[in-house]
Amino acid sequence: MKIKKINPLGAEISNIDLKENLSTESYKLIKQAFLENLVLIFKDQNLSPNDLLSVTKIWGQPQIHPVFKGLDEYPEIIKIENHGQEFHANAHWHSDVTFEEEPPDATILYAIEMPDKGGNTLFASQYLAYESLEQSLKEKFSSSVAINSNKSVILLAGADLSLVKSVKHPIFRTHPETDKKALYVTQAFVEKIEGLSNKESEDLLSLLYEHCSKKEFIYEHKWHNGDLVIWDNRCVQHFAVHDHGNQTRTLHRITVNGSKPY
Repeated sequence: MKIKKINPLGAEISNIDLKENLSTESYKLIKQAFLENLVLIFKDQNLSPNDLLSVTKIWGQPQIHPVFKGLDEYPEIIKIENHGQEFHANAHWHSDVTFEEEPPDATILYAIEMPDKGGNTLFASQYLAYESLEQSLKEKFSSSVAINSNKSVILLAGADLSLVKSVKHPIFRTHPETDKKALYVTQAFVEKIEGLSNKESEDLLSLLYEHCSKKEFIYEHKWHNGDLVIWDNRCVQHFAVHDHGNQTRTLHRITVNGSKPY
């Protein structure tokens, strides 16, 4: 197994078949690489849904999405397909499922059929985003929380609006394993920063949304069939670029259990 670091975040891990049983040493190296690099790329994998569920357990217990339906025989796995730009739901920077009390720790995407060009995914380190914020801003809003809602997902899925709910999470999150701080506001789900007027909240959120995705924080992944990519949802935001028209783009997506942000 070889680990090749990517700047400013990410690492490509080669010479490994995730269908094989991992040695204790390999398992430890992968877990450490994940915490250090935030995004891991495993090339040239050949994984059935059963294999994908097994691989996921390296990082935690596979979850069933609270809104979107998974595969009939594998409800933890969501099939992501290209239905054209009009129906593209992920063309914005976000962390996954922050509208839950315990958002997932990690998200896995496995590429099944990708377009020849386009369809890349961008990943942004929210450690770097937090570290580069003005100190006065970090101090002023050190205890601030944002109200996160699932309303946009409910509307997108055409689900019952009675299922709409909200939760509160800190705008600066402490990673439970590294103890590092990360910016933790996601445009898809945050409605307001508690305790601020609507205008103050909008102004601060606009600043943070623009800041979280600066070029110097980003790794852009060009997909190939058989790629498995996992990222740390506690300190990474991602953006799916839709520039491939109606070309086929099919992936399997799965998340793992998480914990209450603090």
